Amino acid sequence: MASGLTASKVFIVLSYVLSAFAALFYLLPNEGEKHFLTPFSGILIVNAIYWVLTLLFQFLFIVKVLFNENVTQTNQSSVIAVVGPHFIISNVLNSLWIYFFTRERFWLSEALLFVNLLNLLTLYFSHKTIAIKSLPDWLTIHLPVTGIPLAWTLYAIFWNGACMFHSHNKTLLPRVLANVFIWEFLFVPMALLMLYSDWSVALATSFLMLGVGFRQMFTKLIAFQWIFAFVISGADFIFAVLSMFNTAIGQVDTARSQDSAPLLA
Repeated sequence: MASGLTASKVFIVLSYVLSAFAALFYLLPNEGEKHFLTPFSGILIVNAIYWVLTLLFQFLFIVKVLFNENVTQTNQSSVIAVVGPHFIISNVLNSLWIYFFTRERFWLSEALLFVNLLNLLTLYFSHKTIAIKSLPDWLTIHLPVTGIPLAWTLYAIFWNGACMFHSHNKTLLPRVLANVFIWEFLFVPMALLMLYSDWSVALATSFLMLGVGFRQMFTKLIAFQWIFAFVISGADFIFAVLSMFNTAIGQVDTARSQDSAPLLA
């Protein structure tokens, strides 16, 4: 039992290091190349901040849950058994996506994104990390392991897909289609917000859309894409913050009575 727990921790840490290395040393330095410029491309500084925050939150997840002596072995084993495999798979698939994406193997990288989407949706709906009652545990587990990666994967599917079909802002039809598809970044976060009171995807998506807005404004000023991106970013942010404040008090009260409860239901 102890050896299996230790092995799981090692794989979790290694997958995190692999994902961090791929994002910081492959994706971010190369994403500004013309092959990756589409109506869904974001500005580098915003994407860089997004990835730094993602890795920071995931690092806190590893430290506070896996290597925290205050967490009981039962809770620790529960989190590793339920969340660990999905976290490892997500990190590995993300690293592979970056590898093939930066080498312009867009069809293969798109397929990897859909596999990771299925992996994250399984974690979201089957294991229900959104249902964690304690606010600190929710912020430590759901936000970095499910919410933020899910928002990025949904965004990357459209960015990668636009690259796959060579939509590089040169012709009218791809721009028109992008003007339609960009509203997915409002509908999906709002659906999760209304159905599950989950503001993590909406908040993360608002940040990504902010990056898209700035990049598209600097790329093609006379266009709708950057306007739509800013509108979506603002709407996602406002509703996410309202939901966050609306549920925070109830979650804090629940957390006080659930200090010794399992981290995952």
